Amino acid sequence: MTRKIIFIMAALLVVQPFLFAQSGHDIFTEKEAARIIHFLANDSLKGRGNGSPALLKAGLFIGDEFKKNGLQMFPGNAGYFMPFRPFGGSKTLVTDQLMWNGKKLSTDAFIYFHPEPGNYSPKDLSDFTVIKIDSFFTENILEDFKPLKNNLLLWSDQPQPDKENYFPPKINIPSGGLSYNLLVVCASSPPGSIMLSGVNNYYANAEYNIVGMLRGKSKPKEVILFSAHYDHEGVFDRGKRKDSILNGANDNASGVTTLVMLAKYFAQKNDNERTILFCAFAGGELGLLGSKDFVNYIDPASIIAGINIEMIGIPQYGKNNIFVTGYNQSSLPSILQSRLSATPVRVIPGPSETKELFKRSDNFPFAEKGIPAHSIMSSDDDDKCYHQPCDEIKRINISHLTKIARAIAVAAGTLISGEDTPSRVTVQ
Repeated sequence: MTRKIIFIMAALLVVQPFLFAQSGHDIFTEKEAARIIHFLANDSLKGRGNGSPALLKAGLFIGDEFKKNGLQMFPGNAGYFMPFRPFGGSKTLVTDQLMWNGKKLSTDAFIYFHPEPGNYSPKDLSDFTVIKIDSFFTENILEDFKPLKNNLLLWSDQPQPDKENYFPPKINIPSGGLSYNLLVVCASSPPGSIMLSGVNNYYANAEYNIVGMLRGKSKPKEVILFSAHYDHEGVFDRGKRKDSILNGANDNASGVTTLVMLAKYFAQKNDNERTILFCAFAGGELGLLGSKDFVNYIDPASIIAGINIEMIGIPQYGKNNIFVTGYNQSSLPSILQSRLSATPVRVIPGPSETKELFKRSDNFPFAEKGIPAHSIMSSDDDDKCYHQPCDEIKRINISHLTKIARAIAVAAGTLISGEDTPSRVTVQ
């Protein structure tokens, strides 16, 4: 009898993390998963094609979810949206132009920070609260303006002490980002009139990665990264076929749904020792362009592990089964597999082209930098609806998706606490 009791207690200790995830305020519910994926894969978003207004609408939804859950912005960023330019266009990096008292001001003489993405309607002096700064601008100039919610124009007539620059090398943005649009100007005369407008060539060719952060309690410089691409193939004219929308419910609204739920779960849990980044990438279907851009903003040595989530809405290899791409490239997959033993989800070998899939998803730009970054998947491009109009919400197995999302949270627990540190990747 005693041995039996000990066995039962040991078994409970093994499954306790998974049971805990299902108790109390459970984030990983089928209702919550359905809410998110029904928005992202709805016909109204026209397949979230790159360069489309619908993709921006999807991005705004993700950013709003990050905001509701209290995620911080990526350091130095005014909002959750980080632009990149996948479509070329002019090589100029000029994003905005400013008319100051009827004359065009040099782009070196002003900086415009706006948390929301996309082009914007022109703004004049009446759109701003104007504050004169009685010295040159410093890195910490914004410390006195955190409570403001109106658009703010900070103006100084004093360049930097070196007399060669108008601004310091950087202006520190509060960790919570900005709740207002900020125009910072160095000019010799006060603003009698202004007209601020976006450069169409820039904004017409911009896409956005959406990045939120939970700063670590004791190891803030060590980062665990969760990611998923939120773009898909848009609308494809298939002649006489009635359905031309490539909804991308499995590819990859399922991954983004999990990403959003993970962000909410860890934000409410609020005990992460390491910093967690949550990244929704655009440009994935264009050749991983979003993740390739974002990797340039990080120090690879700071990223302890990257978990990319791709196509987990279809149990192509059996319910509750997943595979991890590039399994032998680092010890991260074996760590996840070990921790998943406390859940119903199992890691299987996966398709023969798993090594190739390792290079074809948004984990790979990070792996190329030596970061142990892998993709978790439960289906691949052999699925009959891959990049087809039939990749719709009605095919998604919500129960399967939800169980995998919950299991990922459990499996990543020791990475986030700092107990586990996987080996680095050497890409062959």
